[in-house]
Amino acid sequence: MFTETYLKGNSVLHRLDPRIKLFFLIFLSALFFVPLSVFKYYGILLFIFASGIYSAGFRDVLKPVKIIAPLIILIMLLTPPFHSEGTVYLAINGRPFLTSAGLYESFHLAGRFLGLTLLFYIFLRTTKIEDFILALRFFGLSYRMSLMISLTVRYIPYISSIYEGTLDAHKMRLTPDSPYISKWNFPSRFRKLLSVLTSVMIQAVKSIPALAMALETRGVGRNNLPGRIRKMKSLKELRGELILSFPFILIIVIYSFL
Repeated sequence: MFTETYLKGNSVLHRLDPRIKLFFLIFLSALFFVPLSVFKYYGILLFIFASGIYSAGFRDVLKPVKIIAPLIILIMLLTPPFHSEGTVYLAINGRPFLTSAGLYESFHLAGRFLGLTLLFYIFLRTTKIEDFILALRFFGLSYRMSLMISLTVRYIPYISSIYEGTLDAHKMRLTPDSPYISKWNFPSRFRKLLSVLTSVMIQAVKSIPALAMALETRGVGRNNLPGRIRKMKSLKELRGELILSFPFILIIVIYSFL
C-alpha cells in the first residue's frame, strides 16, 4: 500500500546514525529561517545539493527540483512587484515593477524553499522509515506521534504513485480519433485534470480500511506499550560519529554567522 522513500546505498549519509541525521535536519532547517544573506543561503544550498549528489546521484536529486520548479517560477515572478525599494530596473506606468530589493527577496525566498525541499528529500532518501521512527522515539516523541509522522511520510509518495498510474491509464484510453487538446486550452486541460484527481481521491478513500487495519496491527488503540524489533546503537557506540559531527557543525556556524 505504501511507497518506500528510502533509496538503498552505501554512502556516508546512508551509514550515518539516524539520530545524528535528524539533528542535522533540524539544525540546517533552522538556518533557513534565520535572517542570513542570500549568498549564505545559496552556499548552504550548494552544500546540501552536493551531499545529495554524493548520496543519491545527480538525476535523483533533480526530481524534487523538477516538481517544485513551477512554484519557484511563481515566487520569482510574483515577489518583485511587492518590493519597490532599491534600484528600479523596470517600471510600468511609473510604478516600480522590478527593483533590486524585489529581486533580492525573490532569490531569498526561492533559495529557502528549495533548500528545505532538498534537505528533507535527501534525509528521507538516505534514512529507512523504521530508523526514522526509532530516532523520533529516542528524542522523546510518543509512539503514536512517531507512527503518524512515518505514515505521512510514506503516504505522500503513495498518492504520487496513484496519480502517475491514473494519468497513464487516462493516456491509454486515448485513440487516434480522440480530439487533440492544446496546451493553451486551459478549460479542457482543467476538466481532464479534475477527472484524474477525482480518480486519485477515490483510490485514496478505498485504501482507508486497509490503513485502519494496518494501524490496528501496529498497536494503535491499545493501552499496552508496543515492543521493539530493532534497537539503536548506544551512546557509547555512537561516540565516534558524534566526535566527527562537531567539526561540521562548527564550520556551518562560523560560515553562517561570521
